[in-house]
Amino acid sequence: NAMFIKEFLKSIITNRILQFSVKSRRWIWDDDVIDLISISKGVAELLSEKLTMLPPSLIEVLKVAAAVGSQVEESTLKLLNKDPLAFRLQLGHSLPLAVQEGFLEKAGPVYAFSHDSLQAAVCDLIPVFERKFFHKKIGTSLMMRWNTLDPNHII
Repeated sequence: NAMFIKEFLKSIITNRILQFSVKSRRWIWDDDVIDLISISKGVAELLSEKLTMLPPSLIEVLKVAAAVGSQVEESTLKLLNKDPLAFRLQLGHSLPLAVQEGFLEKAGPVYAFSHDSLQAAVCDLIPVFERKFFHKKIGTSLMMRWNTLDPNHII
């Protein structure tokens, strides 16, 4: 899986398990450590680990996007952000960062998770006992603003 390889390489570089030696002009690593990591970690675990290192504002935007679905229009996120009692999302900073970090892909006004296991990993950040409330908060906020939507707009 290409996504696993990409995330695995990012993880071992970030955690300084794989390093480039300027002196010897080559990559250096410990085979035993690499073997242990590659056996024990799957894509979801690597992504979950990476998620915990993100700024809280970005995690919150990703959680809302994941709860809406595998893809979400920017206008829907902006609409949710208009309810100060529901969400205080930092969209201007967080959405470009989510794309830059590879969590979301942007196609016009639509943001989509780059992989279904990534959306699942983000959803797992929402505690089980809070998920129903979280979804209800999104639904209620959208229903309250339904009349402000363009009739052709699809959420």
